[in-house]
Amino acid sequence: MGKPTLYAIIDIETTGTDPRRDGITEIAILLYDGKELIDSFSTLINPQRAIPWEVTRLTGIDNDMVKDAPKFYEVAKKIVELTEGAIFVAHNVRFDYGFIQNAFRRLGFTYSRKQLCTVRLSRKLMPGHKSYSLSALCKRLQIPNDAAHRAMGDATATLKLFQKLTQNESESDIPLTLKAEIAANKLPPKIAPEKIDALPNEIGVYYFFDEKGKLLYIGKSNGIRKRVLSHFSEAHKSSRKMRMIQSMADISYTLTGNELIALLHENEEIKRHLPPYNRAQRRTRLKYGIFTDTTKEGYISFAVQSLAEREDPLSPYAERSLAESALKRRAEEFELCLGLCGINSCRHATCMYQQLKLCTGAGVGMEPVESYNERAEAAIQHLKYGEASFLIISPGRSPEERSAVWIENGFYRGFGYFEPEYLEGDAQGIIECIEYREETPDVRQIIQGYVRKNPGEVRVVLK
Repeated sequence: MGKPTLYAIIDIETTGTDPRRDGITEIAILLYDGKELIDSFSTLINPQRAIPWEVTRLTGIDNDMVKDAPKFYEVAKKIVELTEGAIFVAHNVRFDYGFIQNAFRRLGFTYSRKQLCTVRLSRKLMPGHKSYSLSALCKRLQIPNDAAHRAMGDATATLKLFQKLTQNESESDIPLTLKAEIAANKLPPKIAPEKIDALPNEIGVYYFFDEKGKLLYIGKSNGIRKRVLSHFSEAHKSSRKMRMIQSMADISYTLTGNELIALLHENEEIKRHLPPYNRAQRRTRLKYGIFTDTTKEGYISFAVQSLAEREDPLSPYAERSLAESALKRRAEEFELCLGLCGINSCRHATCMYQQLKLCTGAGVGMEPVESYNERAEAAIQHLKYGEASFLIISPGRSPEERSAVWIENGFYRGFGYFEPEYLEGDAQGIIECIEYREETPDVRQIIQGYVRKNPGEVRVVLK
């Protein structure tokens, strides 16, 4: 007969919901071997930060109670020893496990245990109930808890819930049921393993929804299934991620066939739907752009300005320094006057940069307008997309399909898919397969970045 499986039933109280910012104020651990309680541990913990009044109102734990309590590092060894070789069990295990794992990480220690969530287990063995909170389940199953929102009270209630859930299973089924739940524990409580198994590991855009069908988050990945699983494994790193994962009830996806269209489609979808957990991505973070004007003498000039001041830049950037660096590179590449690019001023009849052969001296009238502007126009095209009008041809969603992104006269027009056997070499036919889409500064930066990173991408230059 093998060793019995050990379960460490754990509950913690905290100063808040963010494992990176908040601290643990109390912990209780009940060591259970599947038949009886064999050990227990409980203590208040000094979180080394103030306990908000609303937390005190809920738990009853205040700053005076924890000021002389041990700090986490003083009980860390006990936690490690008591849970060694045991399965970490909690009601909403991501919360408790995430806090404890982060507390150990701050000490430079990696804490890793197999986990089992009694919320998921309750959903599986008692389907169809409106609420699976600990208080609701205790009321339904007549489990007393006279110390709710205290670590030992909730840990004891969780142990009794665990016992009731497993007592209705046949002895031979219990190991299989728990093994399946432990394996599935990295998934959100409302997501079935079959849903994850059905996800493709291909390029595309994926969507997270809650129980009511509300869109929570949109993302893109070169391997959808792998990226979705990484969301779950990283959930403990912030309260925001944990809230999203706990709310998830469904996942869908759209295959795009290649990274560029995935990036474009993700950006478009976020702007259209404004999912609450894409808060940073749904707002443009591009603040500066390179703009062009004409001097009174007729020379084309360039300047870096805020997007709040002007619209429709040649190319947008997140930081002024990035825009200035890009403009300087183009000035050097096309031998443009640094004064006319706003990089240096030309104040004298003789230009030092012209004497050093760094530019042709257009800023002081040493080069004809026509020849200078010819190079400036070429620089403009490179600051846009490299060519005035072209198609970026990439793989499609199947071996029999290709995709195309259309740039016309320096502006993004949209993307689409086509069958190469019918449209090979027919640029106009390809364009007719493209659905028009709006250009934004984000789109321009996406395409510019992609073109720079993938110079060998097949392109059809349009005359």
